[in-house]
Formats: sequence, structure tokens, C-alpha cells
Amino acid sequence: MIYSHSRLSTYEQCPYKFKLRYIDKVIPDEKQTIEAFLGSRVHETLEKLYKDLLYQKENNIEDLINFLKQKWAELWEDSIIIVKDQYTMENYLSMAERYVTDYYKTYYPFRQERTISLEQRVMITLDKTGDYQLQGYIDRLAEKKPGQYEIHDYKTNMRLPLPEYIRSDRQLALYSIGIKDQYPDVKDVRLIWHFLAFNKEIDSTRTDEELEKLKRETIKLIDIIESTEIYQTKPSLLCQWCEFKPICRQWSHLYKLKERPNNEYLGDPGKQLVDRYVKLKQKTQQLRLDLYAEMEKLEEAIIAFAEKEDIDVVFGSENKIQISTHARYALPKIGSRKRDELEKALQNIGKYQEVLNLDTTTFNNALLEKRWNEEDMKHILPFVSLETKKRLFLSTYNQDP
Repeated sequence: MIYSHSRLSTYEQCPYKFKLRYIDKVIPDEKQTIEAFLGSRVHETLEKLYKDLLYQKENNIEDLINFLKQKWAELWEDSIIIVKDQYTMENYLSMAERYVTDYYKTYYPFRQERTISLEQRVMITLDKTGDYQLQGYIDRLAEKKPGQYEIHDYKTNMRLPLPEYIRSDRQLALYSIGIKDQYPDVKDVRLIWHFLAFNKEIDSTRTDEELEKLKRETIKLIDIIESTEIYQTKPSLLCQWCEFKPICRQWSHLYKLKERPNNEYLGDPGKQLVDRYVKLKQKTQQLRLDLYAEMEKLEEAIIAFAEKEDIDVVFGSENKIQISTHARYALPKIGSRKRDELEKALQNIGKYQEVLNLDTTTFNNALLEKRWNEEDMKHILPFVSLETKKRLFLSTYNQDP
């Protein structure tokens, strides 16, 4: 099997989706998302821009916008999914127009480099024997100077990536391996992402050492895929855009419920079981809360009884409860002025490191065990308060006194 970045990413996203698409070759009743539709139309428009330039035909911005609108109208279908339903098709068309317009104004007259190919298929060999191969398609391959190649990729997503994403992006780095193998005069390959929503260009390069590491990592991932026997589902936010959602083990029952009329929906055995389970779960949670409240009242009553009788242990039929008093110094809240003053006081008397930068347990032990002299304590006690708390310990006892 010849892999691609898309296949690898699909497995990482969800092994079960990989199985449905590439092993079972399920053809879903696929509905295109507006984001994918917009991306395709913008890519087509930029491809036309550079393809016409190869034939010495220069388009103005009006030509490109008209081409974009024409393609949009020809290919638009009402079944296209708009997940963010607060926005309309017209909103997305306006976004696409802005992407193309901003790009045109930024790079006109497009003489920064020479375009070599558009949508070029590139083969990537990861090992010496050729057992591990990938393929991909480069949006635009260009040459800046003799031997200095550029791989251009157009992104229409609405999120600007972090630098870590650019440094770790696998797709264009894999393409650079293929370009280095295909063109013997390569001296350098520059990876360029055009984030059209922000009219921003971000570039990166990979060293030979980084590319060798990428080869090893990709081979390891392919080995994992090849050895997989059970393809687990991997639910995430990406599920809402998945074309296999209606037949996925995670979601198929919900789709069946939605397709049923009300009478069958209410009578669905699975729905009834889940609803019953939820009710019992809610009752259990409420019962637990009620029991906690009653336990608190009992603890208060036992402590009050012991104080009244001046005893430390209260006996039942077979069990006893021992009441112990624990003292603890309460520290000011972190970030408060009083806390800052306490830390400064500890530093002034040379005790800050001793309590491990004001670790509460170590600090309390130092005060309760009176490790410090009275003079040092005078500087500290104004910033803390001593609290006592009763604790109950339940155990059995020998009934013969």
C-alpha cells in the first residue's frame, strides 16, 4: 500500500475511520462541509492565477473574483453542511473573496519566484529498499534561485497555528524529501504556508538530520498501522465533520433514533435502558448527598455529646468513636498582601528555606513543635491564625471492660 499524509493523519485521528475509508472502502453518503467547499474554490482560483501566468496570461483581481463566484455558483449544493449555523453561505463566499483579494494585493505582480508546477504529484521513499513509500500533491512548487526550491501550501482554516505546529508539520516536510530525490540540483527546500484568513506567510526548513528522523518516525507509524488488528474509535471534536458518523459505533444509534417516528423513538430499548440508568444514577447521587448531610449532623452531635460529658471516646453497641483535636495554623491566601508580608518576615529571620518556600505542612510542623525561639515567633504569629478541628476515628472494641 502506498501511503499518504492524509492516510497517516486519518489513522492518528481515528483508527476506525481509517478502517472504514481505506480497508473496508466504505463509500459514505458524504455531505461536504462549507469549510471544505470554500477551501476547494479558493485553491482553484489561485491555481488559475498561476496556471495562466505560466501561459503568459495575467489576470486582474476582477477576473479572479468572477472566476471564484462562477465556480461557487456552479458547484454549490444545498446539502453542503454549515456547522456554524449563525453564518450563511454568503458570509463564507465573502470570506473566500477576501482571501483571494488579500493574496493578490500582497504578491502582485507575482515575480518573487518562478512557478515550476501546480498540484504536482510527488513520491516519497522512506527507506533504501523502497518498501515504504508515500505520495502527495503539492499546491505549488517554485524555484527562488537555481537550486533553491519552495513548496507552497494554501490554508483557509480560521486558526493561526503555533510555532510548534510549523516545526512539527509532517506533510510539507515529507514533500521536501520527495523534491530532494526528484530534482538533483536541489540545494535547499523552503516550506511555505499561506494562511489566507490572516494574509500571513509562515516559512520553515528542515535539516537533513530532521528529515532522517521524520523518515524513521513515519516508518514506525506505518508499521503500527500495518500491525493493527482492532481499529478502535477515537471520539473527538473532529467527529462533527466526519462523513462516517452515521455508521460509526460511537454515533450510529443516535442517528437511528433521529430517523424514527416519535412512537418508535420513545420505545427504543436502548433509549429506555439509558434513561432508566440516568434516573437511578441521579437518585444515587442525591442519596449520597443526603447521607453526607446526615453524617455531618451526626458528627456534630457526637462531638457535642463528648464535650458535654468531658470524654474523648463515645461507645456504641460494637463500635467506638475516638475524638481527637487537631491544631493547625491557617496561612493567608496566596497573592494577598498579608501572605507577601509573611514570606518577607520568614526571609528576614532566615526561616523561609527551612519551611521549603512556605510549604504549609512543614510550616505548621515548625510552629506546632515550637522549633523556633520566641523572638522569631513574634515576627510570624501576627500573620497566621491557629485553628482547631475535631476528627472522628471509628473502630471496634472489646466489650469486656
